[in-house]
Parts: sequence; C-alpha cells; structure tokens
Amino acid sequence: MKYSFIISYRDRQSHLETLLPQLKKIMEGEEYEIIIAEQDDTDKFQKNSLYNITAQQAQGDILVFHDVDYYPHEGVSYYTTPDTPLYPVHNVLFLDKNNSPRLYDDIPAGYRNFKNNVGDHSGGVFVLHKELFYKTNGFNPYYKGWGKEDDDTRDRLRLLGYKWKRNMQGTFYGLYHEDNKPEDSDQDFINNHILLSNLKNTLHLGYKNVTADIEEFNADGIRWIKIKNFKYENIN
Repeated sequence: MKYSFIISYRDRQSHLETLLPQLKKIMEGEEYEIIIAEQDDTDKFQKNSLYNITAQQAQGDILVFHDVDYYPHEGVSYYTTPDTPLYPVHNVLFLDKNNSPRLYDDIPAGYRNFKNNVGDHSGGVFVLHKELFYKTNGFNPYYKGWGKEDDDTRDRLRLLGYKWKRNMQGTFYGLYHEDNKPEDSDQDFINNHILLSNLKNTLHLGYKNVTADIEEFNADGIRWIKIKNFKYENIN
C-alpha cells in the first residue's frame, strides 16, 4: 500500500520546511511519495483545482490531501479502508510566529475550541483511496479563493453515501499565518457559498472539468508540480 501526500502550496516556504521532515519521520518504513502541488501564478488560490490535477499524477493507492500549515504532532494515522474517506484530525493546537501556543483571543473565533476537538470541521487534511477519488468524481473545481471547498468535499462524499470518518485521536499543530478570510462582499467568497448551497446539482462537476499547464521536477526526492493557466469547462 503506497501513500501519496499531495500538499497544496504557494509562497509558504517556512511552513513547507517545517512540515516535510515531520512527514518523513511519521512515514518511516512505509511506502510513500510526497508531491508539492504549487499554484504558479498570481490568481486567487484554487485548492480544489490543484488537488484534482495532482491526484491524477499520483502513484499511490491512498491519497493524502494536506494543507502545508497543518503539522502532524502526535497520534496521527493516515490509513483508511478503500471506501472510507478519512479526516485524521482530532484536535488542533494553534501556534504563533515563534511556534509557541497562540493566545486564545488571537485565534480566529471559529477555531478556538479546536484545541479540544475539531467537531465536524473538514479542513486541513483528508484522505481518500485513489479509486474513491475517481468513483466520486474528485472535487468541484469551481471554488476560488477562501472558503467552503472543504465543506463541499465532505458533504459531496456524504451525499454519495460514504461515511466521513474522523479519527478519535490525532493532534496537529496549526502553523502561524495571517487570517486569509476575505470581506463578506468578496465576489468569489459569495460564489463559493452559492456553490455549496447548490451541492446536489453540482455532483457532475469534478476532476474532468479542469485542466492546466503543469511542469514537474524532482527536488531531493520530492515530486514538485508547478500548475498554472487553469482552464475550465462551462459550469452549465
């Protein structure tokens, strides 16, 4: 059984340098590859599109979709069975710029209880077998910028009849970065909410609806894929 870690990335070098050694330590003795899915442009970040494109290049049986600022600390397992999508995060401890525990009032309000339990949250890290990725059509590629793409993935899988399993252990550190939430008036933020509200009618949208220009190279045993010039089929 081979794991493919797919790390969505742009301009987070310090996070990447912190995360990679820990992943290698945790996965020692396992068969795995690490793929950096870098959005190589200046447009708003499009994580679902990065994942859709890179998953098709992955060589592993188990796909681990991993934010670069989620650092697996202790009790973390990425293993899951073929038809069970997994959320391996039980709780998250947020860190400040000095990698010390972040002050409670400095944590965005919606995340302050994550030190105990993330509840039904779905962001940061999730795991699918490659066959399940294809069976469920991957992810809706029309999300752009910040917000709701992770909820769409979780709810899509549930709607298609798969139980979204969450481990009862698994502590991650949330590495520090500025809050990326846009203003409520941001048009892409509004569109993301509209997409989620229309989930039942968007299950046909997935990995086949997006292409891009890709360039791959090897960096110290890491597969690095630069992705730009996203091209989308008409949403209708």
